[in-house]
Amino acid sequence: MASNAADTDRGFAVEPGQVWLRKRSSAALVRRVRAVEEGKVHYEVVHGPSSFRRKPLGMCNLRSFVQDARPIEAQPDYSHLDGAKQFDTFLVLSTEGKPLLRCSQKRADFYLKRGFARIVSDDVLQFTDVTTEKTLGELYLGEFSKFFLAVKNDACVCCGRANRLSRHHVVPKRHKRKVPLPWRNCLSNVLFVCLDCHERYEQTPEPDPKIADWREYVYSWKDHFIGVMQPKFLPVGWDIVSVTNLGAVARGQAATEPPGQHS
Repeated sequence: MASNAADTDRGFAVEPGQVWLRKRSSAALVRRVRAVEEGKVHYEVVHGPSSFRRKPLGMCNLRSFVQDARPIEAQPDYSHLDGAKQFDTFLVLSTEGKPLLRCSQKRADFYLKRGFARIVSDDVLQFTDVTTEKTLGELYLGEFSKFFLAVKNDACVCCGRANRLSRHHVVPKRHKRKVPLPWRNCLSNVLFVCLDCHERYEQTPEPDPKIADWREYVYSWKDHFIGVMQPKFLPVGWDIVSVTNLGAVARGQAATEPPGQHS
């Protein structure tokens, strides 16, 4: 097999012996270049999901090979590359300085951009007026459980593992659209699951609930996940429906997304 190098539009030369990383979502795909021939890259999968490892030798065109990929140093083990990026979370205080909830970087940016909160320290915000507090208080009937203050992206909810984590959508993204607005925004739909547990879950047959009521529909997905995985480390107080005052949502008073979704 001929072995030559090929330049890409991104300025990288693809050469035999190189190791390239492609990461989409949580799983890292690492391939070693065996040869480059007439615009085709012959490669060996050295790390990646089981679907790729079953056929470790492959070939694709140069453009497909380098898409969303970059060359990296060869290493004895690549497992540390797996897992979702763990973003910082922020403690949010009430206007009186009492801990209310914990939110994601995205939600923190929203609060700061709108002037709803100010920075107290590196990982602590404080609401600047009571408007947002009152809205959230009505949605949750003034009761914020331990779930809202917990860090929820630091361990697998099934086995407790603290690395190689992925974001598991209890109601899969492709099915979430079946939940009508505004109820879709009432879900606490993301749980962190390690890649091994996630793959084990994906091997089980997916349910196909034929339920018109949206609450029964989302609870059928929750029951399926719990029944299959028997999670031992679910955040205290978690439920698939996070909002307790659905009447407030129905009246159009849900000005912010439920904070339980964003940790």
